Amino acid sequence: MTLLPERLLNVARLLQAAFGAYALHITLIAVLGFFASLLEALGISAVIPIFSFVTGGSGAAADTITHIISGVFAYLHIPYTFRFLLLFVGTLFVVRTLALFAIQNVTARIVFGYERDMRKNMFRVTLMADWPFLSLQKAGHLDQLLLTNTTNTALFFGFFSTMVLIITKTIAYLVIAINISLPVALLSLLAGVLLFFVLKPLFRWNKVFSTEAEGLNRSVAHYVSQHLSGVKTVKALAVEGPVARTASRYFEGIRNVHVRITTLRGFLEMGVQFAGLAFVAGVFAYMYRSGSFNFASFAIIVYAVNQIFAQVQSAQVQLHSLTSMIPYLQSAISHIRSARESGEREHGSIQFSFERDIEFRDVSFSYPKRTGTLDNISFRVPHGKIVAIVGPSGAGKSTIADLLLHLIEPSSGNILIDGRDLKEVSLHHWRKVVGYVPQEPFLLNDTIRNNIAFYDVISDDDMRKFAERANIHDFIETLSEKYDTHIGDRGVFLSGGQRQRIVLTRLLARKPKLLVLDEATSALDPESQTAIRKSIEKLRGEVTVIIIAHSGEMRDAADITITLEDGKVQNIEHRSPKGVVI
Repeated sequence: MTLLPERLLNVARLLQAAFGAYALHITLIAVLGFFASLLEALGISAVIPIFSFVTGGSGAAADTITHIISGVFAYLHIPYTFRFLLLFVGTLFVVRTLALFAIQNVTARIVFGYERDMRKNMFRVTLMADWPFLSLQKAGHLDQLLLTNTTNTALFFGFFSTMVLIITKTIAYLVIAINISLPVALLSLLAGVLLFFVLKPLFRWNKVFSTEAEGLNRSVAHYVSQHLSGVKTVKALAVEGPVARTASRYFEGIRNVHVRITTLRGFLEMGVQFAGLAFVAGVFAYMYRSGSFNFASFAIIVYAVNQIFAQVQSAQVQLHSLTSMIPYLQSAISHIRSARESGEREHGSIQFSFERDIEFRDVSFSYPKRTGTLDNISFRVPHGKIVAIVGPSGAGKSTIADLLLHLIEPSSGNILIDGRDLKEVSLHHWRKVVGYVPQEPFLLNDTIRNNIAFYDVISDDDMRKFAERANIHDFIETLSEKYDTHIGDRGVFLSGGQRQRIVLTRLLARKPKLLVLDEATSALDPESQTAIRKSIEKLRGEVTVIIIAHSGEMRDAADITITLEDGKVQNIEHRSPKGVVI
């Protein structure tokens, strides 16, 4: 017995977390919905005296609402005639239509505003999360969350507005039914409640299927994103068929689960329609045998009863939609909470200053549930020197790069900049003066100019100057559009070396104090490696360069070579300016 309240409490907490800030918006929707339903109830009830006029009567009737309407006419000194009564009913329905339009317009503005705000918030907190959190995210999952999940979550506002209309309409039609026949009204209410609980088990199955659908959508987004990013490999290995067949199995799974969800809803609608038809037949039999059969009253109460059952059906459909959307909402809120909890913390406040050296002092680091990646390493990087960090795969080289970028923090030990702990330095300022060139360069599907600027403002003169230093300017000048040439998705129209040199230009234009190249040339041809080496050597004495490398080409450019193995420093080798080992 405690499970149901706990489940409802969890849903309430979820809705509070998602929509607590929108309480006033939801209240506005509720007020407009109540007003529209009240107008509809008055309009329908006013049909009874109209029927009386049509059949030759005076428009008077024994029901309460008719007495209220005639009293309002008398108070306003309006003749209680067929013409004015018809005008009154028409006015009510026109105003109700305008109110419904207002509800739709307000709801649409709120829904799409919430959708926009949630996407902005989700994307922002994701970008602000720390590297350990981001490194665990699967390709395509954030796309799914930003597009599908936020859209389904925003539909909750549609659910709120619709449920308000359903509740107020149900009350309005119950009032109409009570106004004509109290027994019929009470039986309608009882039948609606019973029908709701009889069909309640369908909600559990609907949630199970919807959770499965949400998981499949995320899996498909990940699978498609992953294979499209590596489509060249897929084609080169001639595995398009197997890749497509695996995707087909995912698509078949999505199709099957949505068929099950639709079948459940169809069964629900059929059950409510059969129940409503049976009840209306019973109402007809009851009123016909009562001896006081009145066609106008019968028509109105049949309409009211039919509408009550229609509202019960709508409530069932809306609640099924709610249970379908809850997994999407849970996933979106969970991601936002996790990203916010994993947000990068700005611990330091000291402005960056680098005149002497960077020192790793007894630094250790290990990833969760893994053995130590770095084990008590110590070394110094003098200002203006080129330092190569070499070693086999898994030795911890890239972890050193991540530590220098302040993406992760040491498990123990300290990283010192001119004797100050890196933790004391402003994270934002540190990132502004550190350049990073990864093995896979990140380029936008845009122009060379915009890829070099990369959300910054760089003058044409600076762009040209640093492109020359990166040995890429002469190539750019051979292009028809020069710096305004589009380079395709991830720079597909460029060679690997050209992509790396554009990224290098981007970083040099920011005038970094420290440049980190993480296996940046490992996949390049010798000619491209030589070009990048020459670019790096031009920085000696001006920019401190740390090269994570395997190749001899880049190692030979170094003033200092640090050899790592099994997370430990095995050797530190110094070279003279002429390349002689000291």
